[in-house]
Amino acid sequence: MADAVRTSAPALAVTARIPEPVRHGVDALLASYSQVLFSRSRLVGGLVMAATFVVPAVGLVGLLGVALAAALSLLLGFDRESVRSGVLGYNALLVFLLVGAFLEHSPAFWVLAAVMAGAVVLIHVALSTAMSFHLRLPVLSLPFVFVAWIALASVPYVRGMSYRTRVPALDLGGFPGPAIVDTFLRSLGAIFFQPHWLAGLLVLAAMLVFSRIATLHAILGFAVAMFADSYLFSFPPDVLYMYVGFNFIMTAVALGGIYYVPGPSSLALAAFGALICGLISVGVLRMLQPVGLPILALPFNLTVLGMLYALAQRHTDAAPRPVDFLAGSPEDNLNHYRTRVARFRSALAVPMALPFRGTWVCTQGNDGEHTHQGPWRHGLDFEVADRSGERSRNGGERPEDWLCHGLPALASAAGTVVRVVDGIIDNPVGEVDTEHNWGNVVVVQHAAGLYSLIAHLQAGSFAVKEGEVVTAGQTLAKVGSSGRAPVPHLHFQLQATPDVGAATLPLEFSGVLLDVDGLRLATRHLPQEGERLRSIARKDGLSKALALPPGERLQVRVTTESGTREEELISDIDALGSRSLVSPERDARLWFENRGDTFVVYDHSGPRDGALFALYAALARVPLEDVAELRWSDRLNPRRLGTQPMAWLRDALAAVVPPADQGIAYVGRRRGEHVVVEGSSPGTGGQRGVETEATIRLGEGLQRWSCRVGERAVSVEVVA
Repeated sequence: MADAVRTSAPALAVTARIPEPVRHGVDALLASYSQVLFSRSRLVGGLVMAATFVVPAVGLVGLLGVALAAALSLLLGFDRESVRSGVLGYNALLVFLLVGAFLEHSPAFWVLAAVMAGAVVLIHVALSTAMSFHLRLPVLSLPFVFVAWIALASVPYVRGMSYRTRVPALDLGGFPGPAIVDTFLRSLGAIFFQPHWLAGLLVLAAMLVFSRIATLHAILGFAVAMFADSYLFSFPPDVLYMYVGFNFIMTAVALGGIYYVPGPSSLALAAFGALICGLISVGVLRMLQPVGLPILALPFNLTVLGMLYALAQRHTDAAPRPVDFLAGSPEDNLNHYRTRVARFRSALAVPMALPFRGTWVCTQGNDGEHTHQGPWRHGLDFEVADRSGERSRNGGERPEDWLCHGLPALASAAGTVVRVVDGIIDNPVGEVDTEHNWGNVVVVQHAAGLYSLIAHLQAGSFAVKEGEVVTAGQTLAKVGSSGRAPVPHLHFQLQATPDVGAATLPLEFSGVLLDVDGLRLATRHLPQEGERLRSIARKDGLSKALALPPGERLQVRVTTESGTREEELISDIDALGSRSLVSPERDARLWFENRGDTFVVYDHSGPRDGALFALYAALARVPLEDVAELRWSDRLNPRRLGTQPMAWLRDALAAVVPPADQGIAYVGRRRGEHVVVEGSSPGTGGQRGVETEATIRLGEGLQRWSCRVGERAVSVEVVA
C-alpha cells in the first residue's frame, strides 16, 4: 500500500541480528511465494511455502526454481528490489512446481533447470516492460504459462526426461468434511500443483491472513465454477480443480479487490469475469488438446488483462473504480480509497476553487430566471455585497460604483489558457451588448473535456495570454460589465469545449466557506442564489502550528483508564513524500498532510489507547482559519474505531456491504492566542459515540487533545 509498512520493535530487534544477505535472501524466497496471491507478507509466503511441501519432492523443486531465478536475476544485473520483493521469482516458482509435479527428473533436467529459470526471468522482464509501457498492464503469470508450455513440449526431445505416469501424492486420507469443501480446498492447493486438502487448507489460511475480502472472492470464484460446471460447461471431471484454482478463483480475487476497489460493483465484476474465464477455459482447452498442452493459467491471464484494458478506456468516473494508486491488499485498497480518494473526491475530474478572493454573493444560480437557461443552465453569477446587502455605492450609476468592479478574477484550478477575448468596453449601467453576448472572456483548459469560462471581464485588464500555463488562484483579469451584463459581475461556467459560449457542464466548488448564521465549511458545494461565500483564507499562525516539519519530536503525557505514561511522537516523511507522526513505543503511525489551506489526517494504525489515535479523531480535518468560530464536518473510518474481532467481520463483509463512514461535526473557536477544536459524533446505527477536543497555540503548535470513543477515553498533553 501507499503507507509505510509497520514493523514492531521486537521484530526489528530479531531481524537486526540476522546478517543482511541472509535476511534479503529469506525475503526474496518468501515474497516469491506470497506474490502468487498478490501479497507481500512473510507470513503469507511461509504458509504458501508450507503448502508446496505437502509433497516434499515437488516443494523442493519449486524452491530450487525460486533460488535459481533470484541468483540469475542478480547475476544479470536486474533490480535488487524486484528480486527481494518476489516480482522476479513467482513465475519461476510456478514453472518449477509444475515440472516437479509432472516430469521425471533425469540428470539433463538439472542442467536445464538454470536455463528454464533464466528463461522465466528474461521473459518476465521483457513482457512486463513492454506491457506496462505500451498497455499499462501487469504481466501476471504469462511468463509461467509460456515457459511451462515450452518445458512440457520439449520433454520428448530431452534425453532421459519423460512425463510422470503418476503425479507424486501424499496419502492423507479424505477430507473430514463435505465433498464440496474438499473440492474447494483441492482447487486452492492446485494453484501450487498440490491438489490435496491439506495444501488447500494452508493456502486458505494464507488467504485469510492476507485478506478476508480476497478469501470471499475466492469462494465466489469457486461458486461460479461449480455453477458453470453444473449448468453451462462440461469440464473433464478428473481435472476440474486444476482449472478452478488457477482460473476461476484467481480471476475473482484479482478483479474483486486487487485491481478494483472492493465493493458491490467489483463483486459483480468478479463474478462476471469468472464466467468469462469459464468460457475462455473451454475454448482454449479445445484448441490445446490436439497438441497435448494444458491450459494452465492462460484463461485467468486473458480474462483479467482483457477486462483491465477494456475498462481503462472509460471516460467517466464509474464503478467499479480502478486501483490507480500504489496497491496493497483489498482491505488496504478499500481503506486507501475511502480515506484519501472518496473523502476528498469532487464530481469533476479536477476540483475547482472559487474564482475570486474574499466574500462574494451568488446573484444568479443554476436555472436562473435571467440568462441561465437551456444549454447555459449550469452557469453562475457572482457579485460583492456589503453586510447590509448593498452591491454598489453612490446609487450604482457607473460601473466603477459597483463593489466587484475591477476586482481580480482567478483561475479555479491549474490549466492552460486556450482563449482570450479582449477589447470590448464596459456597458453603461443598465445596458447590455447583445452583439458581444459574453463580452471579454478567458477560457482555461483544466483536463480533457473540461474547460472553465469567465465572462464580462474588463477590457485591457488581462494578466494572461493564450497558451500560458496558470496555477490555481492566479489572477486572469479584472471583473467588468462587458457583453450582456447590465451591471458588473463575474460569470463562471464549465464546458466541454473551448468555444466561447458553449453549453455548460454541471459544476461544484471545493473548500467553500458559507457565511450563513456563522461560517461553515462545505467540502463540496454548488452555490445557490443569495448565498454569501468565500474560499479558505489561510492564517500563518495556525498553519505554522500544524506544520509538524520532518524530524520534529513531541514528548507527550497520555492518560487513560489504566494510568498515565509518556510517549515520544516523531514527525516522519517517507521516500514517496508521505508525511506521518510515529510513536515507536506504541508501534503507531498517523498519516497527515498540511494541504496549504487545510490540515488533514488521513489514517491511523496502532493501538486505540495511544496519543496518535486520539489525534486521529480530534483533528481529522482543520481549516487553517482562526476566525472567531468556524464549523465543519468530516468522516471517520469505522475500521479504526471498532474492536479487532469486529474489524475482521467488517473486512469480510466490506466487499458486499461497505460500512458507512462515521460522520463527525467539528467547531473551531478562537480563544486569545489559542484555537480550540471540539468534535462530536452521536454514533447512530450501531456506531460508538465520539467526543473530542484539541487546543492549538497559534504560531507554536499542539498543546493538548483528548478523545472519548464509547466508554474509552484518552487524554494527551504536550510536555516538551
